Amino acid sequence: MITRIPVLPLLVGIVLAMAGTLRAAPLPPTCAIGTAGSLSTSPAGATAHNYGLHFSSGAGAPSLHAASVTVTGAGSSADDMHDILDAASVVLLGALVNHHSSGCTADYFLSTLQPILSGLAAGRAYDISWSAPVAHTGTKQIRFAAMHLHLSGGSGTQPIAVSLDLHGAGMNGDTVLASLLPQDARSDFAVPAQALGPLLAATAGRPAQSVAVPVTIRTLQARRGDMQLEGSGSAELTGSPDAASARGHMSMRNLSELIETLRAAGQTRPAAALIIANLVGHHTDATDTAWDVEWSGGILTVNHIPLPLR
Repeated sequence: MITRIPVLPLLVGIVLAMAGTLRAAPLPPTCAIGTAGSLSTSPAGATAHNYGLHFSSGAGAPSLHAASVTVTGAGSSADDMHDILDAASVVLLGALVNHHSSGCTADYFLSTLQPILSGLAAGRAYDISWSAPVAHTGTKQIRFAAMHLHLSGGSGTQPIAVSLDLHGAGMNGDTVLASLLPQDARSDFAVPAQALGPLLAATAGRPAQSVAVPVTIRTLQARRGDMQLEGSGSAELTGSPDAASARGHMSMRNLSELIETLRAAGQTRPAAALIIANLVGHHTDATDTAWDVEWSGGILTVNHIPLPLR
């Protein structure tokens, strides 16, 4: 079910498709089924138009549709680039709807996306773009006008540098989350190449609560109307938002508008928590509020004060 959008797992979840030790492999039907109205592939990229994908768990399984999906970079073959396109979309869908499929094994992801890891180690860069992606689960739907992922680095001990842009986000079927979902967001972060594989399976396949991948968040920006959020810091990501942890510095413009949105949606507990956050925050002017924050064990601490979000 789409009950929340765990931002950092979402950002890294897509990137998780970049680790491995084996050769590329096609999408297993026990994991998901992918289709395309038309498909063009080459060793340098692949594009699927009218792309569809759904998890193989029976009628009503979570699904993804996009006007187009494009992967560009230097893969070892045209088939590899097609397989990368499918695997990245599986991870995207799993991250968006918080769905784990036992048929999406770690070996599949590790083998399919080895060309990207090898290319990054050789100094190449890769881009994955989804045009008008829409994820469905039950009666709920989350959509974007566009989503773009760029990767570079990853040579030797150098971490992979990642940037992710999300534009035109919207949602149906959950009025509370729809009123809070950022319309646009961008993040620039770094993650160790050797740590991605285990977390990949925890995001879209078999969960592994013991896996913790360190991430350095250089910038995080999100906007909804006049509300703007910025942050930086570090995190340890797992397949579960509650098992993940993060710490850093955040600032928000027009926090009062977010509080009123929560009140209007009947979310009195998180509204009260943000009122406390506003009181303990650092105010640079009438509209800007800043904090040192920490998330651990499902608890958000702001300037050393735990907030009652639940």
